[in-house]
Amino acid sequence: MELDQTHVVIRKRLQTEIADLALVMLRRYPSALLVGFSLGALPWIIANGLLLYWIPWREAQYTFADQDAASEMWRYIAWMTLLVVAEVPAAGVWTTYYLGQAVFEEQPTWQNVRREINRNFLRWFWSLGVVRLPLPIMIVCLFRIGQAADPSVDLLLYLGIWLVLLAFRSARPFLPEILLLEQCPRRSKDPNVVTLSRRMTALHRPMAGELTARMLTVGVGAGVAAVAFYFSLTTARGLFFGRWQHDEFALMVLFPLSLWLVGGWSVFFRLLNYLDTRIRLEGWEVELSVRAERLRQFGDDAPVIATGATR
Repeated sequence: MELDQTHVVIRKRLQTEIADLALVMLRRYPSALLVGFSLGALPWIIANGLLLYWIPWREAQYTFADQDAASEMWRYIAWMTLLVVAEVPAAGVWTTYYLGQAVFEEQPTWQNVRREINRNFLRWFWSLGVVRLPLPIMIVCLFRIGQAADPSVDLLLYLGIWLVLLAFRSARPFLPEILLLEQCPRRSKDPNVVTLSRRMTALHRPMAGELTARMLTVGVGAGVAAVAFYFSLTTARGLFFGRWQHDEFALMVLFPLSLWLVGGWSVFFRLLNYLDTRIRLEGWEVELSVRAERLRQFGDDAPVIATGATR
């Protein structure tokens, strides 16, 4: 592995360039989405179905023309969107680790990815699956199965969860990369050890305002893209099969599929933002060159500068 011979050019980029590069990487590494993201998302997709699909199954027969049915289906759309947004970082762990290796390797192996994901399961699941709210939201939905809409839950609690989720995601978006690629220890008695909390602070605090603006901007763009995907899929279905209704299939399959497709792209975008942030704050491109030359001169056993990009 040549640390200064990367498969992604290490340089500063504008947000529009990062978004474009994310699409290029999707084309270059389709398995990161089709295999990695699918494997990571599948358990969450099944769980979401068990928790929420009773709503469109019961109400879609009345269509959106019925006021009560429309209210219930909007309730389904709202909670499904919240669940998917909360779950994407956890669902993207396979893709995140794969792409982190792909920066340096032409084709990382899925066997190695699986081994690392399993080895670090408790670390990333606690942080991304519990602390970042997917599991708590699922518990709320579990206790609401078969229940009528309640403004205190479906409005006030719902909006409160969104605010907390957005605060987490916009202020400290790179938790998955730090957990999986840098693998900092959670705690240490040695003050010189870079723990997870210290690393999170060091990477996010200097660019807090810009990172918040970036994540909120991409969030709005992702929402628009998800809507566009959904109507594109329903239009294609109507043209080929003559079914134009927003029925059970559209709500239970096409709508979540649209959200997950955009979520998969967002994992690529977040990783590239992580690299860009490291370049801006830490001169990462210079560090890689220095480390690569040191390895060439002194071999793998020589002390090296921790890059945190891969291990």
